Amino acid sequence: MNKIKISVVLIIFYAFSLNAQDFFEGELNYKIEYQSNNESLPTSMLEREFGTSFTAYVKEDRYAMIYHGKGQQGWMKIIVRLDEGYSYTEFEKLDTITKSKFGTKKNDLIKFERNQNDKKIILGEKCESITLQYKPKDSLSFFTEMRGKYFFNPKYKLNAKRYSEYTDGFWNLFVKESNAISIRNETEYFPLFKSIEEVTSIEEKNIDKAVFEPNPNKTLKTD
Repeated sequence: MNKIKISVVLIIFYAFSLNAQDFFEGELNYKIEYQSNNESLPTSMLEREFGTSFTAYVKEDRYAMIYHGKGQQGWMKIIVRLDEGYSYTEFEKLDTITKSKFGTKKNDLIKFERNQNDKKIILGEKCESITLQYKPKDSLSFFTEMRGKYFFNPKYKLNAKRYSEYTDGFWNLFVKESNAISIRNETEYFPLFKSIEEVTSIEEKNIDKAVFEPNPNKTLKTD
């Protein structure tokens, strides 16, 4: 093999290696359905307060979710800054934003299992799922057990190293196993209600970093 052929092979190999390391960046839209288990918490209230849809924005080292609620506090925006180790929670009609450090809420893991034989078709493709269940140690938690099943498509790739410290809800374990974004979430906040969130559209594109900055016109409060 001459030098020119060797150079071409090396260039192709290098380009392939760079592409193989790419992680998803873009916008995802989800629909939400609720199933209430409590008469005092009707489905209509859940739909009003939390919304029937949310939008997620994802970069390698951060993501944000906006839940389109129309209740007393309006929409809710959660920013997760993996590069900082903090999350920020903002409600439309509140003048404060809560800043919370990862890993401060303790939970007991009940079950973590990859369900290779339990798959669903999502956006035309078959997706595997992971079961994740835990109990909060905080006696003041509004639910006594979280039971979840999360479906993923490996082509929407996440960098598991970035999530290694994001232990809230054991999400670091999910990303380590899947290396991907969850595109259908079946989550039961036992004994109150269950929500099913499924992606309706995914667009890969560059996201402005300003999306992941807390509103500078509101007061920042550390949890």
